Amino acid sequence: MTKPEVGITEWINEMKRYLLYAILSGFDPGDVPGVGTFYDFLSRFWAADDNNLKPMVLPRKRKPKKGKKKGEKAPTTSLGKVQRLVDRILKQGMTAKIQPMDRLFEFFQSQFLAVSTSLGLLGDTAGFDVTGDGTPVETAAWPHSKPTCDCHARGLTKCNHPRAYSQPDRNSGWDSSREKYYNGYHLYMLTAANSKHDLPLYPRLQPASRHDSVSFVVSTVEFSQRFTLGTVEKMLLDAAHDAGAIYDLLKHQGI
Repeated sequence: MTKPEVGITEWINEMKRYLLYAILSGFDPGDVPGVGTFYDFLSRFWAADDNNLKPMVLPRKRKPKKGKKKGEKAPTTSLGKVQRLVDRILKQGMTAKIQPMDRLFEFFQSQFLAVSTSLGLLGDTAGFDVTGDGTPVETAAWPHSKPTCDCHARGLTKCNHPRAYSQPDRNSGWDSSREKYYNGYHLYMLTAANSKHDLPLYPRLQPASRHDSVSFVVSTVEFSQRFTLGTVEKMLLDAAHDAGAIYDLLKHQGI
């Protein structure tokens, strides 16, 4: 289910109204931190001066294509994109690229994954199974942007000049299950599949327009670079990932 994003202020109000939310978040129901504390805490997880991965001024964004059949996901933006991406990864090696959110993933590994592993909640990490899939995360009714030119003032209706986006990391995507366009992100999740808990291993927000196959390549490479939970023996994926390049990548990773 997609749901509009909830701000920190509203989340704090929710924890004060519903004590279970506070307990699940690790707080004493009578001592939930204030808004300023959350902002100070969260800012430490983002190791970059810019608030976004992409620059704010970008080419005008277009809606992605729809799936041709009911329930079918949008096609990749260009033919051979997955193959070129995998070829570049295999050529350059699996060296980790530093990301601004690495601190958050380090925290996630030490405080969640390591603890879950020690309790046996992820199953047998000597050879465990992982499943991957994406889901829409709707955050706005439309993308917010401003023109970088004066074409509209000069009466020019068709303009292809770049625009300044308030949140450049999100864009428009096609929600195949609900057959509608949405604005936001594509949450791609790698999950522990050989345990009864189905706990997340690597949640990664991608642009809404990104295809499952591309999101998978990015996520599985980043996951293998950052986490050493154990040996991934099997990867369970749906038909959206059925590409020769993905089989080559998995073979290279020994999966």
